[in-house]
Amino acid sequence: MGRCRAASASGPADDDPNLRLKRKKAALSTENSETLPTGQGIANSKVSLYHCNYCNKDISGRIRIKCAVCQDFDLCIECFSVGAEVTPHKCNHPYRIMDNLSFPLICPDWNADEEMLLLEAIEMYGFGNGNEVAEYVGTKSKSQCIDHYNAVYMNSPCFPLPDLSHVMGKSRDELFAMVKVHEAKKGLFLKN
Repeated sequence: MGRCRAASASGPADDDPNLRLKRKKAALSTENSETLPTGQGIANSKVSLYHCNYCNKDISGRIRIKCAVCQDFDLCIECFSVGAEVTPHKCNHPYRIMDNLSFPLICPDWNADEEMLLLEAIEMYGFGNGNEVAEYVGTKSKSQCIDHYNAVYMNSPCFPLPDLSHVMGKSRDELFAMVKVHEAKKGLFLKN
């Protein structure tokens, strides 16, 4: 219900890797646009992945509330804040806050959503299938995926977890500032 019917027309099979790949590719092509009615997002050649089940506005790329009881049920912040209910959803159901993860987390060249896609792909295809892993991530090459996984996960002092000591307690703005410093250093290195 929460996802646009255009994005989930083939059914609720979340475990189907092809369906998950289609949703992921659509998510990568969706930009943070102004709030539009669901149909308008598709008309502008953008697929609305998520819409509010109460007011029906596009909430793709925005913070949304996902009901933990109702399957595929999302609300915008505004509707959630006034206790909107649509059968079978009730305002007292437990919920999860879903956020946009396009910010750097572990290293400046990889966003949090790319990290999640990398780990999902390795879980689905195995580490030896670099081409499939890179295709699933969608924004990185096979060698970038392998190098990143080896550097961040395999060679981590906290193995099997990545070393998060340099990002602990930092806000999203501070993480973006770290990226700008990294890019400035990279630019100076390329000029020399």
